[in-house]
Amino acid sequence: MESWHYTLIIVIAYAALILWVGTGKWTKGGRVSMDDYFKVAPGLGFIILYLGMAGGFHTAFAIPGSMGFYHRHGVAFAGNILWTVFTPLFMIYFFGSRIACLGKKFNYITPADLIVDYFGEGKFRAFISLYALSCCVPLMTANITGPARLLSGGTEGNIPYLGALAMMGVMVVIYVWKSGLRGVTWTTVAQAVWMFVAIWAAAFWCLSLVPGGMQGLFNAVESANRDLLTLPGPEGMATPQWWFSWPVFGIALHWAILPRGFMFFYSARDVKTVRKAGLTLGFYLMGLYIPAMIIGFTGALFYPSLVGSGAEQSFPLLLAERAPAWFAGLIVAGGLAAGMSSLDADTNANSAMLTKDVYKGFIKKEASDAHYVGVGRIFVVCLVLATVAAASYDWGLVTIMVGVTAAMITQLMPALITILIPGSFRLTKVGVTVGIVVGLVVSLAVREQVYPLLGMATPSFLPLLGVDPSFWGIAMNFPVAWLVSKFTPLPDPEPVARIQAALREEFGRKPRRSIEASRSAAQEG
Repeated sequence: MESWHYTLIIVIAYAALILWVGTGKWTKGGRVSMDDYFKVAPGLGFIILYLGMAGGFHTAFAIPGSMGFYHRHGVAFAGNILWTVFTPLFMIYFFGSRIACLGKKFNYITPADLIVDYFGEGKFRAFISLYALSCCVPLMTANITGPARLLSGGTEGNIPYLGALAMMGVMVVIYVWKSGLRGVTWTTVAQAVWMFVAIWAAAFWCLSLVPGGMQGLFNAVESANRDLLTLPGPEGMATPQWWFSWPVFGIALHWAILPRGFMFFYSARDVKTVRKAGLTLGFYLMGLYIPAMIIGFTGALFYPSLVGSGAEQSFPLLLAERAPAWFAGLIVAGGLAAGMSSLDADTNANSAMLTKDVYKGFIKKEASDAHYVGVGRIFVVCLVLATVAAASYDWGLVTIMVGVTAAMITQLMPALITILIPGSFRLTKVGVTVGIVVGLVVSLAVREQVYPLLGMATPSFLPLLGVDPSFWGIAMNFPVAWLVSKFTPLPDPEPVARIQAALREEFGRKPRRSIEASRSAAQEG
């Protein structure tokens, strides 16, 4: 057999394992309840929730995106480790626990369920749902792009890039179609373990290619391109402003409030389980970006001519040209695990939003759960087909695509803070809507990479003060939302009081001033 045949055999074995895990009897496939298809109604225990969320966090952004980033920008990418601490401790422990509390209390299924319950129904539900879905498009594309390149490279091009995309898409459709979030969660548990082992194995293998181990690697990098070991890096990207803005605003704030994050929070057994995950997830998350640095630097040594988005090709080339075929198969399967462990969760969450918020909300309001689950399964196929089609075009760096998603989803933060921290802000439905639109436009307008995609010259003033574009979006969103809310109707006080009471009961925090009190004061004035 040729060497790539061994890689293919291992990848096929991986695919068979994932399909078995994702469709086995433990996934309870064939359910016809939206509450127990799009989410897990009985609740996930700590270990399953922990590995399910951990695997979902590490997407193609980790394999091969972060390796290409180290190759291109050097050790500065270690600043990314900041989000692996900030996301669990702040976003999951604090916000995630509150989302889980309200989801359990009021049986929410989608992110829009939570937001419109507070601010009010109507077309606002469709806006929130479709906006959240559009936020996921760049990320879903990135999730399938990087692993497909790995698979094509690992098989020496015998599986073409489009064929690799199709393979991943078919697998995701099969187990998400049958098992919903249960299938997603169980496969992600397996994929989280596989990718963790694979990336560390790849790091040790890379060290074996360089005389002197870790010290030899850093000495060789210093000799070949010292800028990789200094700030602000070879391209001058990692300024102090970037260092502290990108890991927080570009990554941490959005990662936990993606639609799939809501589905996991809603599916947790209880608030305590989410808080335990928030306290411990950082250990897993940090554990993948250390070996990614070793792999990225090794790629930079062997393929220094790869620049720009081509830096992400260094690891696939390294595997194809220097790794034993069986070992390349293990690593390629790990890359598939990284991409599919998020693509499937995003597909399930987006299918839920299209089904419940759009189809049920505006097209067919009265039907059985079996009907809605069937519609959701059709949306699963459509979403995967659209993702594969989008991924067939080369959009550039995977990490940039993640940045676009971050700029978009972060604009939901003012609404979520208003809901989850009683008394923090008194925003209205109109204020939230206008703030989201203004914040999105600003964050995209100050992102350098958007202009080449539109065939336009990049403005000379970018990057604006060296700060991540997501910061500028949210910095404009908050004041605009607050200002517009001053002149538009406040939410109905009854659901606001109900939501605040649920939060007080669980967390013991009293609002400084309720919506009802604000409304009375405004009327008296």
